[in-house]
Amino acid sequence: MNLPYSENISYFEDGYKEILKSDSIGKENKNYLEAKWKEKQKWAKCFMKTKFCVGMCTSSRIEAKHRLLKRYLNSSKGLVYLFSILRDIEKTELKNFQDEVTRISEKENKQYEKTEIIKCFQGYSDYALNKLKQQLIESNNYKIKSSGQTSW
Repeated sequence: MNLPYSENISYFEDGYKEILKSDSIGKENKNYLEAKWKEKQKWAKCFMKTKFCVGMCTSSRIEAKHRLLKRYLNSSKGLVYLFSILRDIEKTELKNFQDEVTRISEKENKQYEKTEIIKCFQGYSDYALNKLKQQLIESNNYKIKSSGQTSW
């Protein structure tokens, strides 16, 4: 079981409970894990996905960034080269992040296609259905729009 890399919250929580019930680790380690539980959003992948972290889902993000930079840089490289590498890395990481956001949006979209309200509006255009799905997603995510602002 590898809690930090768990991508599903329920698997993470089940694994955490299983470890606490286990006789394989001592009370001191269980106490340590219980203390770390309080800040799980900083080290568990399933909780970090909700935060923008430039594609680095590790408990030591700065070390991951250093490792990435060391692949490209050495003392003989100039400052211009450094900035070009940083720009390329940033583009790649932002694209990966956008791809992940798109995958999550597609997953949410498929979930809403199965809702009763969407089924009732099946005769409408794809444009209207997509707007309705977006409204459902926003309402479920507790997004509050200012008065007078519409997306229709």
